Amino acid sequence: MKIKILEKNSVTFGLILSIALPLMFFAIVCFVKFHDYGYSNLWWIPSIKKSIPKIVSLCIFPNGLVFYGYILKNRLLTMRGMLIGTMILALFAIVLFFIL
Repeated sequence: MKIKILEKNSVTFGLILSIALPLMFFAIVCFVKFHDYGYSNLWWIPSIKKSIPKIVSLCIFPNGLVFYGYILKNRLLTMRGMLIGTMILALFAIVLFFIL
């Protein structure tokens, strides 16, 4: 059974996918790693603030797997959008490393 939305070949779809996938992964990692903290206090605890850039960098990894899949399927426009989104997230992670 094919999922029709994943067969799209556009730059905007790749950009949306490359932003949405790490956000979902970030939510899962934060839920698993910091489940004992209250979510209202999550961003203000200093030890958690130091680990946020590392978690953001980790969340970029699934983009590489999906990126590779789109290369194999020859969906080059979607791949281009994913590359742009991944580069934006990588720059965001680098800025977070210097700020926090």
